[in-house]
Amino acid sequence: MDNNKHDTKNTESEATPTVIVPSVVRDDTSTTSTSSAETPTSKAKPQSTARKTTVSIRSSWAIRLGVLLALGLTVCSLGGGFMLYQQMQQQLLTQNEKNLALQEQLQQALLQPNQRIGQLEQQQLNDAKTYQELAQLTEEQKQLQDRINKLAQRSPTHWMASEAEYLVNMAGRKLWLEKDPRTATDLLKSADETIAAMNNPALLPIRKALAKDIAATASIKTTDIDGSVLTLDTLIEQLDKLPLNRSDVDADAPQDTVITGNLSDWQSNLGKTWKALTEDFITIRHKNADAPALLAPEQQWYLVENIRHKLLQCQLALYRYDRASYHQSLMMARKWIQTYFDIQDHKTVEAIAEIDKLATLELDPITVKSFAAKPLLLQLTSYGELTLSEDTPL
Repeated sequence: MDNNKHDTKNTESEATPTVIVPSVVRDDTSTTSTSSAETPTSKAKPQSTARKTTVSIRSSWAIRLGVLLALGLTVCSLGGGFMLYQQMQQQLLTQNEKNLALQEQLQQALLQPNQRIGQLEQQQLNDAKTYQELAQLTEEQKQLQDRINKLAQRSPTHWMASEAEYLVNMAGRKLWLEKDPRTATDLLKSADETIAAMNNPALLPIRKALAKDIAATASIKTTDIDGSVLTLDTLIEQLDKLPLNRSDVDADAPQDTVITGNLSDWQSNLGKTWKALTEDFITIRHKNADAPALLAPEQQWYLVENIRHKLLQCQLALYRYDRASYHQSLMMARKWIQTYFDIQDHKTVEAIAEIDKLATLELDPITVKSFAAKPLLLQLTSYGELTLSEDTPL
């Protein structure tokens, strides 16, 4: 029983930390007397207490060693885990670098195939475009062959239709570019004669259209534009030869300037002498209010150039059939010639008379805008026959 109790006490002492209080040994006499007076039972208690103290000391050292061992294991575990973490991070970085290098290698390896694929796609597009162009050329060649076949089946007089079309085109050029209605009318008549020589009743609409064009062109009043332009050129060349207007008003009646020998005429002789002296230095002219101002000789060049410019404007207006500009420029040139040149001279009179003759020139605008026979001739030369509808105006 005592042993069991002792074991139970030891277990409790191991489970519960014990505080060891050192015993104080006293050498007093009272202690000795007291211990000697105690019974044997009281002597046995200090021995059991010493044993308990010894067991407690041993168990505390075991706990301390266990704690130290646990701490050491924990520190070692943490250090090992940290080192393992560092190695894993290093391996992860190395693996990432390898992956990036591998990815770059794959991209470089795929670059050339991608370029080749792009070239093949571009070549395929070019081939498709070439195929379309080839198909279009084939279609155009087929149309051209059909047209050649139609031309081969035409009448042998087809060249006469082409000639008539050429004559109509030349008539339009003469009428609208060269302003020559007379020549345009003659060309249209020649085209009508060519169509008539084909002796084909189906071409009657073309002859009707030509007759209408001939009547419209012949009704235009013919104006000799070239002759008028040449006349203006002659006037321009004669401007430098026209004399300026330097004539004065009728001078006063001549006075007697003879000095007499009579002494009683000394006043008259003195006046005559003074007048003879002053006339050599001072000249006084009296002009009427209606007379134009005289032009300085150095300004003659500007006057001639201005008149020449106006006459050139008249020529340009003739070619443009501009009636208003023609008459305005011509009248301005006439006014300057009559004002600043000598109208008593025969050259000036002839120049003014020529300008008056040119002023009577009438410029009728050309109202004909197109020929009715031209589209019909185009059909005849293109298809070999007329394809007119019933509502087509002639």
